[in-house]
Amino acid sequence: MSPTFTSGKMKKMYPMVRECLKEFLDHLEVYAKDRKDINLKEMHGNYTMDVIATCAFSTKTNSHKNPNNPFTTNAKKIFAFPLHRFLLFVFMPKVLRKFFGFNFISEESVNQFFFDITKQRIDERRAKQTSNKSYNDFIQLLVDANNNKEEIYDNDNDIDESHHVNEGEEERAVEKKTLSINIGNKQMSEDEMKAQGWIFFIAGYETTATTLTFCSYELALNPHIQQRLYEEVESAVDSNGEISYEVLAKLPLLDAILSETLRLYPPVPRLDREAQTEYKVGDTGLQLYAGQTVEIPVYAIHHSEEFYPNAHKFDPDRFMPENRHKIIPYTYLPFGAGPRNCIGMRFALMEAKLGLAQIVRRYRFFRSAQTAVPLQFRPISRLLAAKEVVVGIEKR
Repeated sequence: MSPTFTSGKMKKMYPMVRECLKEFLDHLEVYAKDRKDINLKEMHGNYTMDVIATCAFSTKTNSHKNPNNPFTTNAKKIFAFPLHRFLLFVFMPKVLRKFFGFNFISEESVNQFFFDITKQRIDERRAKQTSNKSYNDFIQLLVDANNNKEEIYDNDNDIDESHHVNEGEEERAVEKKTLSINIGNKQMSEDEMKAQGWIFFIAGYETTATTLTFCSYELALNPHIQQRLYEEVESAVDSNGEISYEVLAKLPLLDAILSETLRLYPPVPRLDREAQTEYKVGDTGLQLYAGQTVEIPVYAIHHSEEFYPNAHKFDPDRFMPENRHKIIPYTYLPFGAGPRNCIGMRFALMEAKLGLAQIVRRYRFFRSAQTAVPLQFRPISRLLAAKEVVVGIEKR
């Protein structure tokens, strides 16, 4: 699946994201002209919902005007699971979960919705393979990959893109070696293809919306940083007020602001990995065994004073080009690291950067009477989530 997320593919999806953003900005106009308070999570969630539905499934949701769209309602159910299901999922032994068909925290009907729509779209594309119509969405790339139409993975052209903030030379070398393995004529089963559609939606909707939410919140609390970002973006737009893919990827402050947001508020606070072989951890005396689960405390690492002085302060300058070399490898893990890092990293950052840049060009976030400082977080959630994030918005 890796060739699906190279720069070339992202450029083809870029106009689709831009179209979703236009509808989003029109919706914000209603709130901004009267300096109203807005619920950031709901606002950004509608944007990322429309982007994922469009770029993955060629489906128009228009979540701003139609919050009862099946895509929207089912996506919210996935992350708003009842407490009793969470407790059962955590404490019930795996063998019992498997016996009762209790495979996920959310309701099975919700999962089935995304399985069904993925299969439906795949079947439609297969039926249209002889037509001349071109699609650039995820489903088409999935079908092409399974027909061996994709080129060999090569990320050389991506190395200079600034959003590889968590990849050093070592990480890129390991990833390239892993992905260079000849898989021959491997074909994905129908279940594997449906699973890819499901995970693309689930992983791409909530995490990006959450990142944009926390980023907008910090900009509201730090107007001087917001102003710096506005000036950078204004200097990058063309005569039509648009930003090209290439220019967007090279805006240093925009990248630094999102990087610092992901450090301070990593969407996934903890990563789980399985040891493939026995391994001695340096001179610590710790021994890992094959098959053992290793939990990596991302949130704790990101907030360690050892790695990030004044770690609880929002300071994007940590990730500016002149300081980025100070980031110690494997201490910045919002997307994981190595060959099992987040495969959709490029897509998520492209979507977030474009959205944030165009919003800041037109509107200003500000701290209002309803803005919670500090934020209150949900105690039971697989993702880092605040109970409510409200700020004011006004036109520039």
